[in-house]
Amino acid sequence: MGGIDRIIASPLSLEIKEKLNLEILKKVERELFLEYGMSIKLSIENFHKFLSVLKKNSSIDTNRFEKDCISKILKVKIKNDKFLVTIIHQHLRDLILEVFGDIETRKIITALLEKEYTIPQILKESKIPKTSGYRKIENLILNGLIIESGKVLSESKKISKLQCIFEEIDLKIKKDKIEIIGVVNKKIFEKSTSMKSIIEL
Repeated sequence: MGGIDRIIASPLSLEIKEKLNLEILKKVERELFLEYGMSIKLSIENFHKFLSVLKKNSSIDTNRFEKDCISKILKVKIKNDKFLVTIIHQHLRDLILEVFGDIETRKIITALLEKEYTIPQILKESKIPKTSGYRKIENLILNGLIIESGKVLSESKKISKLQCIFEEIDLKIKKDKIEIIGVVNKKIFEKSTSMKSIIEL
């Protein structure tokens, strides 16, 4: 798991449920649970498993289905080995705006835009208290805005290094329009199991 799978898991699973007819949806949900112990939302982070179950239980063109669902959540442009991701889905827009509305969370994200740090390093760089810092970092991991990028040895034990899924975030707020574009590097984007059809464009 990695890349941008977790941040889109919730809206993508809702989109999938809306697009599938009830009979196919029930079969897919049942088989995903019996085979892998997963819900549709959890399978977004292992998207090949969802697609294989869908293929087995329907005659749907899974590649087209994947692209159609993702197009309701984000648009992707590739530029110089970077992926420009425009957030379309309202839930995701609200999440990002909420994150940047909180000063401490914004400091954490800013510290990780182009760097990888362990949690103690993040707290030091962003100059925020441990108690609220740990809670906010955990929340950012759960929502998929920061991901584990590797492990480092610290006092004879391995601890996680973290990074933001975006290298840059551009917010444009106009009278009747909010535009959010995130720049994702190729390495992070290609870790996403749900983005295979986009990468193959």
